[in-house]
Amino acid sequence: MGSKFPPAAASSMNIEKPTVLFIHSSTGAQDATKWAGIAQRFEVLEYDCSTVAEFISRLKTPNHPYTRIEALVWTGWLKAGPYAAQSEQLLRGEPLELMPNTLKLISCSGHGYDHADVDRMSERGILFCNTPNACTEATANVGVALILNVFRYLSFAERCARTVTTGGWQRSRMLGSVAQDPAGQVLGIVGMGSIGRVIATKAAAALGMKIHYHNRRRLSDQDEMVGPGHRAVYHESIHSLLRAADCICLACGCTPEMRHMLSTEEFNLAKPIGVRVVNVGRGPLIDEAALLKAMEDGKVTGVGLDVHEDEPNINSRLLDNYMVTVLPHVGTCSRSSWRNIECQQLRDLEEFFFGSGNPINGVNRDQLRGLNYWARRPSDVNQAAEPCLPKGTTKKNTS
Repeated sequence: MGSKFPPAAASSMNIEKPTVLFIHSSTGAQDATKWAGIAQRFEVLEYDCSTVAEFISRLKTPNHPYTRIEALVWTGWLKAGPYAAQSEQLLRGEPLELMPNTLKLISCSGHGYDHADVDRMSERGILFCNTPNACTEATANVGVALILNVFRYLSFAERCARTVTTGGWQRSRMLGSVAQDPAGQVLGIVGMGSIGRVIATKAAAALGMKIHYHNRRRLSDQDEMVGPGHRAVYHESIHSLLRAADCICLACGCTPEMRHMLSTEEFNLAKPIGVRVVNVGRGPLIDEAALLKAMEDGKVTGVGLDVHEDEPNINSRLLDNYMVTVLPHVGTCSRSSWRNIECQQLRDLEEFFFGSGNPINGVNRDQLRGLNYWARRPSDVNQAAEPCLPKGTTKKNTS
């Protein structure tokens, strides 16, 4: 992948500039002018390690450029590009321990950050930034598409259309006895962060669904209004939500305690007619073995998954069942998402070094007091980074 920076800027050495190591994904949509500005204000290093072991070796090499970095920015989509396979290892364990004491900022894309040891970063005085709202619209759109699919079985219908020469047209007729329109059905959302709330609003407005939800904290009266005259119903437990829902949509992250949030016990709580299941959160939230058994028993009647328990592998029994919609974790994939990701990351980078020192997307900033101590430049030296999201957009990434 070619450099985003002008050749001279990429190789220049200026001790007065903060040193940043960029790990570039294959995705990106920011214009060249913005990247040229970054090259003028920072000493830029570009990651080119083919393995994590090579990165570790460089960190152990005295006076290697990587041993004096002050920020690490992983641009674009973590799950794409030449370094995607390293994303689960690079920001935890030995690589994180070996990163230099000069490092004060790490920035990665996305809502979730289960690939990073944020607790250890806090102990080391490193601020971790994500991009919590950059992919909200894209992921919510995929969530709504999957909700429609689990009611109308459009993946099966498409399969029938592509196999008309072998009886597909006739096989599609059976959908009339199992498909259901979502209007008036209860959608139970687990995780009413930014993505969950947008899914709720879209499903209520476009599909006519009733919205119920489970969250770590109940939303405010204002946030519970997902449409004119439509208030979401709060459930204190996921078990209560499962008893009420016609469709469950997971839109939350996954901590070790949340692994297999949906398993045999939970599926047994579904209505007698069964429940439909959608996951745009994290794959390990669902016990897929229990899910398959619940499908066999008629307790789960529709499944739509953008994330999977053992990514990038997808359970073969799910793949072979065309009544199930499976996607390869593409909820974030849109050019608007890529632009938002890069714009947020570069804005946070500049805010940290040339502004307040306290970027809005700092995940662990509550654990790190006195962030202004790290600011390298007074805020009036350079203009603030241009806003990338609509006014009023706020950071909310937790369920």
